Amino acid sequence: MVVYQSSLLGDEDKNEINAGFNQVLDIMIDPVVQALIWGSEEKKKARPRWDEDVFVLNFLCYLQVR
Repeated sequence: MVVYQSSLLGDEDKNEINAGFNQVLDIMIDPVVQALIWGSEEKKKARPRWDEDVFVLNFLCYLQVR
């Protein structure tokens, strides 16, 4: 968010800022989360006792603070 904010010119309105940041999220974060969920499902198939829900939740919490 800091990098995105530093790239703004300063004359954008709130809608432009939100639209631009949503685009960054779509490009950068969504694929990471999708890959995480897919990988977690695959590991669950290989190790049925593995707790995929806890893994996904831990990763999402980690991602949130980074």
